[in-house]
Amino acid sequence: MKLATQKRWTMVSVLGLGYWFFGNLYEAIVISPNWISNSPHQLKILNEFFVNTSPTAYFVPVTQLASVLVWVLLWQNQWATVKADLKKASIFILLATIVNIYIVKTIVLKLFSPDFQKYSEHLNELAWRWNILNLVRMVLVATTGYFLFQSYRKVDKLSAALPE
Repeated sequence: MKLATQKRWTMVSVLGLGYWFFGNLYEAIVISPNWISNSPHQLKILNEFFVNTSPTAYFVPVTQLASVLVWVLLWQNQWATVKADLKKASIFILLATIVNIYIVKTIVLKLFSPDFQKYSEHLNELAWRWNILNLVRMVLVATTGYFLFQSYRKVDKLSAALPE
């Protein structure tokens, strides 16, 4: 991959990770605190609110593409000075992806299933678990973004020093 191309795609991935991070931050501040109090009633209202769209429409496919792009950048990288940051970014995005899959499979699919009320005994626990795991996911995504941006800075310096 040419240096200019790597620089461009690295910034695209950084922006995609920012999109993911700030989407989760919005949910953590605006939406999820409502789940914790009186969860069955609040979740009924939330489920009724999401009729024509859902948070999935926001997160898919941007966050998945940004994540995959981190691994593609590592795989296609040709510069040793950038490799360490891309390896770290790849590890953190893998961890964020694992946490994300866990959240979706064990919490979100229950909270937003058509029969979510069958989990009414556990809704408060699920809501708290989501809040805690969302913080973990946000830290992992932000850490990925940090290392990816560090690699962007190095690629930018290389592109200034090595004209293509």
